[in-house]
Amino acid sequence: MGSIPLLERARGVTLGAVFGDCLGAEFEYDWAVNPLEDVIKYLKDVQNRVKGSNSEKGSVLYTDDSCMTFDLGLSLVKHRKFEANNVARNFSETYFSSSSQRFYGGNVSNVFIELKRINYYGDVYGPALQQFNGSGSYGNGSAMRVSPVALFHHNDVPNIVKLAGEQSKITHTHPLGINGAILQALAIEKALSADEITDPVLFCQDLLEQLKEHTTVTEGLGVYEDKMKKVIEILQQDELVKPSTINTVIGSGVSAQAAVPAAILSFLYCLDRERIPLISNYNGMLRTALYSVSFSYDSDTVGSMACAIAGAYYGEKCIPDEWRIACEGADAALKMASDLIGINKDTNNK
Repeated sequence: MGSIPLLERARGVTLGAVFGDCLGAEFEYDWAVNPLEDVIKYLKDVQNRVKGSNSEKGSVLYTDDSCMTFDLGLSLVKHRKFEANNVARNFSETYFSSSSQRFYGGNVSNVFIELKRINYYGDVYGPALQQFNGSGSYGNGSAMRVSPVALFHHNDVPNIVKLAGEQSKITHTHPLGINGAILQALAIEKALSADEITDPVLFCQDLLEQLKEHTTVTEGLGVYEDKMKKVIEILQQDELVKPSTINTVIGSGVSAQAAVPAAILSFLYCLDRERIPLISNYNGMLRTALYSVSFSYDSDTVGSMACAIAGAYYGEKCIPDEWRIACEGADAALKMASDLIGINKDTNNK
């Protein structure tokens, strides 16, 4: 994988995130394990529909996952640094203009309402702190949008961790929510930097150690230690692990402590082409996408996060041309990645 240029891999991150979101959105409200055959059929149906058509560009819509990813990433591009007030404004204004069709989580709306009330000035972290009687949210919303952070601070783990946590606190202040965002950002960075992943277990172990070493939010860290150890146990099993087992052992719902480990598992589990015979003829990105969407309860979010990691490893060319055409926001995602990695290079060359 080391021969894939950095720009191509960076563009794979953002395009992968949109692709996984768009693919998973079809199954978002099933809230049950979807037969892998059904997800394969939908993947093919979209490809067949796009072939020979000039009217399908952007026809598969993304959800709040991609909305907030763009809100964060484009703010980083515009300001060349993290401006919490501007990101908070972006999140809120996008929500108020499109919430009915983007499937935002119910509780986060209260944060956006309060941010709008204070006109995005002052303490923009305050509204999120009041969620759930002051404990804050541990949902996966700040992890699902974190991919621009890994590109903006590529090769700078301490700043990846810092920014992943800072952007989380605008909507998710619970330690599990913050560390979920950090873990997802670190997984993207690790895949982006890997020449070849020959030992998925070691990847997990190193990732967990990075989280423990760099996060300053230690409360509840043991939850992620436990989940990542279970991911390792699943990776070490020779027989095919049933989706129901993953949902029982790890989970794949709206909590960060379930969705992020599930996304990481999806990527690593599908590195072995032969592990899941039904999808062995597909490339690594598509194996990851199909698998993650098939077993995840929060299918668009787990799919988006898993495909962001896969895109970092396999690059943008692993996503079929038909899906590049069909996915809403694909061109914008590619441009955002180019801009973010360009800023990263400029910063590192100073």
